[in-house]
Amino acid sequence: MERLFKIRIFTVMFFLAVASIAANAKESKKEGDNYHAKQILIVGLHDNVKSNYFYNGMIAEETGMKADSIDQTYNTIIAENIAASVKNGDCKFIPANATQVTGQVLNEIKVNGESEDCYSDLSAVPTEELQKVLDNADADYLLVLNQHYLKWQDQPLRTLFHIVSYTLFDKDKNEVYRGNNFFTCMNLENQPQEFIQDSIYHYQDFGRGLTFFFIDTFIIFSLSLMDILH
Repeated sequence: MERLFKIRIFTVMFFLAVASIAANAKESKKEGDNYHAKQILIVGLHDNVKSNYFYNGMIAEETGMKADSIDQTYNTIIAENIAASVKNGDCKFIPANATQVTGQVLNEIKVNGESEDCYSDLSAVPTEELQKVLDNADADYLLVLNQHYLKWQDQPLRTLFHIVSYTLFDKDKNEVYRGNNFFTCMNLENQPQEFIQDSIYHYQDFGRGLTFFFIDTFIIFSLSLMDILH
């Protein structure tokens, strides 16, 4: 029992020490002349609003959006809320404007899967073109909003799940991270006003999550470095 207690104490102290090392290194890095917070360009795809129940005409009728710009409206709201959720830290999100991402990149992004299991594929995107887009935006990564999936259920309660899937890529088209975030509402009425308020709350967690992802990556790197040095 005493041995187990000592092992637990050692484990806790070890990880506290590693976290301290990572935090100190991160602060030192920030103080250096070459420090550069990770910049992430957000792009939403065309025609990326899907549903098991709603079609574009119904969405437009119930929300007041224009039927031919539903995808653009949803993409803009989510991108701006993600960007607003992280104002300080190790990463900065940049919503792409209408001309920032060229057709050679945007039109060649393929989406696989649907609903919660949806991700992007950049294999057909020219690497040089992607790097040019990111360099022009002073960005290190590309965050693709793959799909907005409006999942309607009648039972046990009438609920609409708005599921947004995303994939994060580096400049070499390597997938760094993928996932999804969702929030619920009773119906589509009063959107996008209600949608904006709901998504602000949920994408604060999303933004912080990606920030912690970069911090965690740094800690893992620190642990690996310690192993190498020993």
